[in-house]
Amino acid sequence: MPTPLPRFAVRASTLICASLAAGGIASLAMGIGIATALPSAPADTLPVGDVKAGMKGHGLTVFSGTKPERFDVEVIATLRNFRPHQDLILIKTPHPRLDVAHTVAGMSGSPVYVDGKMIGAYAYGWTFGSEAIAGVTPIRSMLDELARPLPNALAPRPSKGPIPSASEGPRRPDHATSAWNLAPERYDLREHAARMSASMNPVLAAPEGTSLARAGTAVMLGGMGNTATKLASELLAPMGLEPLQSGGGGPRDPDPDAPLHYEDGGAIAVQMVRGDISAMGLGTVTRVEGNRLVAFGHPMMNGGVSSLPTAIGKVHWIVATANKSFKLGEAARPMGALVNDRQAAIVVDAEAKAPVFPMRVSILGVPGAPHPDWNVEVAHDPFLAPSFAAMALGNAVEATTSEKREMTWRAKSTVSIAGYGTVTISDFGAGLGEPINADDFARGKLVRALGALLNNPWEEVRIERVDTEIAVDFRLDAWFLRGARALNPEVEAGQPARIELSLQSRHGRVESRTVEVPLPAELAGRDVEIELAPGYEVERPLPTPDSVADLVATLPRQTFDAESVVASLRLKEIGASYRGNVASRLPAGASDTLRSTTQSDAPETFVAQLQTAIPLKRFLAGKDTVRVRIKPALR
Repeated sequence: MPTPLPRFAVRASTLICASLAAGGIASLAMGIGIATALPSAPADTLPVGDVKAGMKGHGLTVFSGTKPERFDVEVIATLRNFRPHQDLILIKTPHPRLDVAHTVAGMSGSPVYVDGKMIGAYAYGWTFGSEAIAGVTPIRSMLDELARPLPNALAPRPSKGPIPSASEGPRRPDHATSAWNLAPERYDLREHAARMSASMNPVLAAPEGTSLARAGTAVMLGGMGNTATKLASELLAPMGLEPLQSGGGGPRDPDPDAPLHYEDGGAIAVQMVRGDISAMGLGTVTRVEGNRLVAFGHPMMNGGVSSLPTAIGKVHWIVATANKSFKLGEAARPMGALVNDRQAAIVVDAEAKAPVFPMRVSILGVPGAPHPDWNVEVAHDPFLAPSFAAMALGNAVEATTSEKREMTWRAKSTVSIAGYGTVTISDFGAGLGEPINADDFARGKLVRALGALLNNPWEEVRIERVDTEIAVDFRLDAWFLRGARALNPEVEAGQPARIELSLQSRHGRVESRTVEVPLPAELAGRDVEIELAPGYEVERPLPTPDSVADLVATLPRQTFDAESVVASLRLKEIGASYRGNVASRLPAGASDTLRSTTQSDAPETFVAQLQTAIPLKRFLAGKDTVRVRIKPALR
């Protein structure tokens, strides 16, 4: 594919933009409006200036189950301007369990009271601390986040009409969508994660020169194997989230014994994926104000305006470790959505409905597999959606096909996109005794397609559902290209080059196959090099997308058929793409004519190539090059 024109710069933030599931727009719009400013100092809160060393009080948190319990606190001091315009109150937390556990991830948000008035939320602690000391985010800072205005609807709106022409430039979304600011068709999950981490770390990291850090957000992973858990850690841990292979998915239906409403000191879960696999961030509610609440006392991902599903949480136990202890729990009753993710707190609306999309994975070719069908709901988020799609796919296949033998797999995914129909994406892989895993899919075309669609620069896209069928064959259906040679080092002008491929199977059997590569007559008198490569490694010369419709059309066609060999012949001429059209070869001098010095809306040029795809009906590994002399044309 030609090198794309640079896209407009999207602000490098973690702003989470999502699209509503079917029927969700109305409920979300009704549940969310402009926040009303709270009183400067509610009567049942104590300003940080009135909090003095030596004061004693209590906190509320869930140690087990769903009912908040008291723990004692004593004020040590106040750190002024700990965060920008935000103080931090240091407290001791003498309690039999906390004396053992010290700082606890999952206690973030636990409300703290002095003289019967709320002073803030348990939110920070020392890594490898040897005593039960915590940092409290003042309640005033958290209520300021609660009072921030929000959009009338937090989910994407429908498209605002036709996409502008290329001369008008790309239409920007109403707000930045993610830290991915490159051309969407070049989406890469790991690069997206690195950009997210780079933008978030300055806010989430401990202040320089200290080991005082957020008490943390423990992410409970359920139903995931080792490689999916490893991928979750690689993607999420640099962002301050702490994935733990611990279960925690909770029942598909609400726990009948779970509370019907959020309460101060109760557990709260932020759900990223749920179903046959699950991931949720566990924390504590600080203060409920009507249908809204603040929690955590620190950001989850510092994403600003957000839309992630939330649930009333249930705690099983506080697990004590030398580094940082954590609550072990699960989601007990889905309720509401995280709508704002800020420095001092997350804000949740208990009546909002966050968008998710269903994803079904079916494994074929594994007789007797007890669970060939997997179903999950994925948070409709520009970064989390492709991340957990990769984990869902890899985890389902690894668990179902864990065999130490040869394997080839072919995946066909259908992505339903609101307003744009469906797009079919193909992935494949082969291995020698190595189970398929989440890493395979993190690099795959489906994950790249989801990332491209959700991070496009033109309009907000709603994924309606993803259905994937993965056919597994327990043999290595692939060839290794040992070499290639031209059967006729010189060919007549206009005649094809005949090339013999030496192909080796897994078990050492070598066979030859002759292919023909067309050579245009106008190349007479030239020496040409023909590169032979697997179809899945060769990009087609496609125009850079200028709209979502272009992107949908481009995604399944970026490379040639995976079960083919492509013969590529570089030419002296150039090619160009402009406004959705591609000219693969242009006459000499066209480059200077096309190159504009007065405007950026100019054609993209690239080295012209002739590409011939030759079906093999089998995957190929390896490359080679042959040289052919084309005889001069007879006069």
